[in-house]
Amino acid sequence: MTAKIDLLTLQLFVAIVEEQSIAKAAEKKNIAASAVSRRISDIEDRFQVELLHRHSKGIEPTPAGFALLEHARIILGNLSRLESELTGYRQGKRGLIRVCANKSAILEALADELSLFLERHPLVHIDIEEDLSPAIVRAVVENRADIGIFGGNIDGQDLELLSYRSDSLVALVTRDHPLAGRSNVRFRELVDFDFVSLEKGSSIETLCVRAAAALGQHLKVRIRVSSFDALFRVIDARMGVGVVPLEIVRGRYGVDSLVTIPLDESWARRELVMGVRDYKSLPPVTKLLVDHLRNPDDARLTASSGSDRLTVVRSRS
Repeated sequence: MTAKIDLLTLQLFVAIVEEQSIAKAAEKKNIAASAVSRRISDIEDRFQVELLHRHSKGIEPTPAGFALLEHARIILGNLSRLESELTGYRQGKRGLIRVCANKSAILEALADELSLFLERHPLVHIDIEEDLSPAIVRAVVENRADIGIFGGNIDGQDLELLSYRSDSLVALVTRDHPLAGRSNVRFRELVDFDFVSLEKGSSIETLCVRAAAALGQHLKVRIRVSSFDALFRVIDARMGVGVVPLEIVRGRYGVDSLVTIPLDESWARRELVMGVRDYKSLPPVTKLLVDHLRNPDDARLTASSGSDRLTVVRSRS
């Protein structure tokens, strides 16, 4: 018994049942009726079952035939969905995109921009991982992420760097701090105070360390924290000053007791960049996301319907 149930046999069997005729099924599939009949007979011989009752009014399935019909329709339906999905990948309508970004990017706008993208591309899934900028670069270089978003002051190694957005770094102090009433402040005036800093190696911490070194001083880090919420809380407890993006402080709950002061430094306008291995070789759907992030239609960043397809893989905050 060497007969096998292949896809063509399943298609023919479904057609026979729907047409109630071997001849009509053969004509529909453009194959000789004798060849169709032989395929069904081979399956019946192999499994020692009768699949079809043949009578004067046509053909109808036996109980075994109904079982084959049910499975045939499931298998053919799954095949159709597979073909549709593969076509979707080719056309850039479907796919999984791995994004690795620093906490500033995620808190400022990225989450809303990704949600808007998912609303427009409902067959796409995005995994987003939050990490420090140097680790983000390594993730993209090692192909553990498709897109990396990090501070432009961090070495991008061999990645192709694309402009993403910019933010403004400000000093953050308590309302009763000696600098609180200033309209702006130079970094040399901040460097004498204790600092509350994000993790070592973060984009902002790297900028501050370099700025202190340029002044011939060391950054006096009193405490390091892993999130902006923790940083706000520690500064509010008068344990030091901080440097943060203004875009994150705006509208943030629980920061009413703190004051932002513009930094009068050229590096205070910080660039965030996207790093990819090679833009031209990106899958179509990933290229769509890169283009979207570079031009996210500015104001329409309130979409939420795509949140169920945005997975936070790991967060360092």
